[in-house]
Amino acid sequence: MPIIFETNNFLVIGPDQPHHDRDNGGHALVKPKARYSDRSEMPMDLYLSLMKLVRITGEAITNVMRKKGVDVVRINYQDNGNWSYFPIMKKEPHLHVHLYVRANGEKHPTGDKRFMAFPNALYFPFREDSPEYYESFKPYSKEDCSYIEAEINRLLDTQKYDGVKESL
Repeated sequence: MPIIFETNNFLVIGPDQPHHDRDNGGHALVKPKARYSDRSEMPMDLYLSLMKLVRITGEAITNVMRKKGVDVVRINYQDNGNWSYFPIMKKEPHLHVHLYVRANGEKHPTGDKRFMAFPNALYFPFREDSPEYYESFKPYSKEDCSYIEAEINRLLDTQKYDGVKESL
């Protein structure tokens, strides 16, 4: 998983096996470096910093993907963790926020009929039960990740986000 952006407390990641295709806007994760099962376990100042980084990351991805010709409409922000509870996973739930970038004209790369295009909610079958659903989804390219990182840094230097960089 390429690290798009990193602070002392957080990682922004572009999954190698995304839940949403790059050509439809893509999929990124923001996660704390320390392990928390959910947001209620985090110290409040750290939680607020997470939300700031999620917001900035969403804005950066939107800007970059629009410049690359993807008609981004919105981002679905989700912290799930449900799959950790499947016995096959054998891992503890951990807080991470998914950014599912939604765009006009979305389609499944192979035409899978289960795919739900914007404005519908995305469909997420359990990967271990339906790996074929995700196999054709493209992740962000190295170039995409580099542009997103640069855009996060640019936004952090704007008046709109004055003082945020220090809290991350």
